[in-house]
Amino acid sequence: MKKKSIPVLLAFGLWVASPFSFHPVEATSHASAANEDQLPARLANLMNIAPEHQFILRNGSARIEVELLQWTLDHYGLETAVDGIFGPETERNVRQYQADKGLKVDGIVGTYTWAALYGEHEEPVDPEGKLPAELRNLMDIAPEHQFILRQGSVRIEVELLQWTLNEYGLETAVDGIFGPETDRNVRQYQADKGLKVDGIVGTNTWTAIYGEY
Repeated sequence: MKKKSIPVLLAFGLWVASPFSFHPVEATSHASAANEDQLPARLANLMNIAPEHQFILRNGSARIEVELLQWTLDHYGLETAVDGIFGPETERNVRQYQADKGLKVDGIVGTYTWAALYGEHEEPVDPEGKLPAELRNLMDIAPEHQFILRQGSVRIEVELLQWTLNEYGLETAVDGIFGPETDRNVRQYQADKGLKVDGIVGTNTWTAIYGEY
């Protein structure tokens, strides 16, 4: 009986060693590679927190939020290792990103920088298309009750402002961040309309903006 079992054991061993045997580890790694351009769910979940309530990150921070920051910078085009450690490379890229977006270049990720980063994960607004419903709905609020906007404001109302300026003929990025470009174009718009040129969007400027529709 023992002698007859040897060929059976040999055959079983050859089958296990066969190149046609299944390798689940390789299949798993391949599936992961296919999704490397998609923001992982554990990072996407962090965006349920409003930008103004996010942790302020700076050189030396080591948190999961740093991974979200790094992932976004890397996919923006600033090559950044996603390791959760805010080191010199991450700080350098944060400063470059802030410069690109017209934000204060200090290497610190606060409300305005977070708002811009969140924007990288949203569908862009097409300023040459039809005014999106969520922006048109903002005009249900009377001009005198609208938020007063100025440089530094980060709100959806800024998108409505920017969209309108762009349609008016003053080329403006529609990103919801009231930076230097938006301020410059608001001042030009105010001058064109005979309004006080102060770069602040209050009742009179809102009334003119609404009038474009």
